[in-house]
Amino acid sequence: MPAPSSILFVCTGNTCRSPMAEALWRSLCREECPAESAGLSSWPGQAAQEYAQEAVKPYGVNLANHRSQDVRDIRGDFDWIFTMTRAQALQLQKMRPEWENKIFSLPAFLGEDEDIADPIGTNQVNYDSLAWRLYRMLTQLKSRLVEDESSAEPEETGE
Repeated sequence: MPAPSSILFVCTGNTCRSPMAEALWRSLCREECPAESAGLSSWPGQAAQEYAQEAVKPYGVNLANHRSQDVRDIRGDFDWIFTMTRAQALQLQKMRPEWENKIFSLPAFLGEDEDIADPIGTNQVNYDSLAWRLYRMLTQLKSRLVEDESSAEPEETGE
């Protein structure tokens, strides 16, 4: 039996979007497909934003112990690396060229046009909406990567 795929979720500071994605993914997949998260320009050791922590609680997820890490400090080997925006995917390809063929914008991979906007500086309602969007997207991702590996190819987005 092949080893489970591993995923790295990447955003800017690793205090909102990517830790939410990591935690929601873990709740959906348990040990079927391990995940980590990191930021393109994070300050290592930062806690997840309070609103982010609250937004994932309805999904049975706890971010209280999350601490940010910078993508330059990551030493793992990942099968899939998902950013929250297309611009982040391009930036990460320049930062970590050894991962170039594994990096995708999560929305683009799933055939969506709209990037996942950074909620920092907004309110709980925006974080709650983000949690729902991430949960919906990660459910689709699980279907493609874990349940049906034959469909684990990016959607065509007309780029």
